[in-house]
Amino acid sequence: MDTKDLNSFLQVCRDGSITKAAKALYITPQGLSKIIINLEQELNIPLFYRTANGLTLTEYGELLMERAKHIISELDEISNYFNNIQNITGQINLASAYGVIAAFSPKFLFDFRQKASNINLKWWEYSDFRAENAIWNGDADCGLIKGPINSEQFDSVLIASYNPMVLIPKAHRLFNKNKISLNDLRDEKIIIENSEFKIHHNFINACKKAGFSPTIVFETTELSLAHKLCQQGFGIAVTVDFAVEDMPIADINAIPFEDDGPKWEVYFVTKKHINKTPTVKFFESYIKEYVRTNIKNHYVSSN
Repeated sequence: MDTKDLNSFLQVCRDGSITKAAKALYITPQGLSKIIINLEQELNIPLFYRTANGLTLTEYGELLMERAKHIISELDEISNYFNNIQNITGQINLASAYGVIAAFSPKFLFDFRQKASNINLKWWEYSDFRAENAIWNGDADCGLIKGPINSEQFDSVLIASYNPMVLIPKAHRLFNKNKISLNDLRDEKIIIENSEFKIHHNFINACKKAGFSPTIVFETTELSLAHKLCQQGFGIAVTVDFAVEDMPIADINAIPFEDDGPKWEVYFVTKKHINKTPTVKFFESYIKEYVRTNIKNHYVSSN
């Protein structure tokens, strides 16, 4: 199976006819039939029901069609990325929310500068809402912002998703749990980033949905401080998985939330109703490809 076979299969899906699809592909119906039969034999499944009125997809065919669309789209994006890399010049002003560059690794910025030396990339880090303001006010062309995103002000594409966690000291009753529910935290002292950060609001909103308001005893702008305060017994710290990996602390257990917990999602963001320049479009493609290939466990497909 190769991309040519998948494109041929998708053409048959669109036309519902070997004859029509073969004409669109400029090949013979016999040649196209052979491609479809070879696909079915390779996968050991029927892809089409063959009737007097034409072809209709089987349930297996439906599944392959959706996967094939995704694969072809990804490959087209990669191809466009490498074809355009030498032809685009300009400057990009990037506003990044604190934590995103650390999550991705600063390597992605330096790699971009090496691969696209004809593009001048400048970046600044802000708290989440100030990063949004930089884009809204025109100080930045685009941003890497944590969600949720105001869809009335911004166009956004979800790039990556990380796992919020809680840090539990060794002597605490919750230390040995595998997952933490919001109700587990109902009467706990919470250390968390301040209201300039989305995780603060996401956590509070999640707790309110669970029927209570959390007891926040300390707000910070630095996750490292939250980790240290937890270690010293001042409360339970809300953090995120990559920060736990970067800042391991003895006698502390980092436990993920259950499914109803807060989100830590990264979006590529531009101001609404502003056309993306070729440089911004190229940078967006670069980021998606970087995360897809280098941070696979956190990549979120935009297709």
